[in-house]
Amino acid sequence: MYSHFEKLERLEKIVSSRPRKSMIAGPMVALELDFVARPDGSRELDTELARVLEDARLEDEGLEASLLLVSDREARLVSLLTFWDRTRFMKARECRIAWIEKLLEPFADGSIRAHTSLPRFLAADARGVRAPVGRLGFEEPELAQVATV
Repeated sequence: MYSHFEKLERLEKIVSSRPRKSMIAGPMVALELDFVARPDGSRELDTELARVLEDARLEDEGLEASLLLVSDREARLVSLLTFWDRTRFMKARECRIAWIEKLLEPFADGSIRAHTSLPRFLAADARGVRAPVGRLGFEEPELAQVATV
């Protein structure tokens, strides 16, 4: 998982400053890339992918945060969810998508499906886990607790 807690905290301040329960994060766009990892490739995928993303210096191009999701049912099914500064991303949308797909090619066994969306951050209040509207900066123990719910 490629994570910058400082950037998440900054994003949390932007999002939580708006008092609505459901909101669009105005300055953000989400890019989701779904793929099947190469056999035995998902074991260290988070570490290797984090290194590739960092080396590509995508934060200089507007990348705010990214999250790697590995299916709990099939370890080779992977989604990379990235959050970008909307203005910077949209100026070169197709180029950014092609760039990320190129970075993912060594990890993918086949094609990579990419799509963008406008993120909506919702209030979380499930099974005793309370989070303010738009909270993204979970501490690792909290994140582990939410992930197992």
